[in-house]
Amino acid sequence: MGWRIKGWEKFQHFKDRRPPWVKLYRDLLDDREWHRLDGESSKVLVMLWLIASENDGFIPDIEEIAFRLRIEEKKAEKCIEKLSHWLVSERYQGDIR
Repeated sequence: MGWRIKGWEKFQHFKDRRPPWVKLYRDLLDDREWHRLDGESSKVLVMLWLIASENDGFIPDIEEIAFRLRIEEKKAEKCIEKLSHWLVSERYQGDIR
C-alpha cells in the first residue's frame, strides 16, 4: 500500500524534489491529535515529513522507513498506526485506519 502525507501541499511548496526544508506550522500547537502522540511518534512524524519531501509527499514502505529512521520495523509499524491522522492511503484515497 502506498502512503502519502495528508495535506502535503500545505507542507511543501517547492516544485523540485529533495528541498532542504519543509514547512512546520504553528497550528500544531493547537492540534489535539498532535498532543495525543507520544514523544517517539511525534518525532517519527516530523522525520516522515522530511522523508516525504524527497518524493512529492509519498513515504516509502516500512522496511525503508525503519532503515532511514534507524529503528526496528515493528517499531516503525507501531508509529505508523498512531499517525493515521496525518497519512492517507493512495490505494483507497482515505485514512490508513
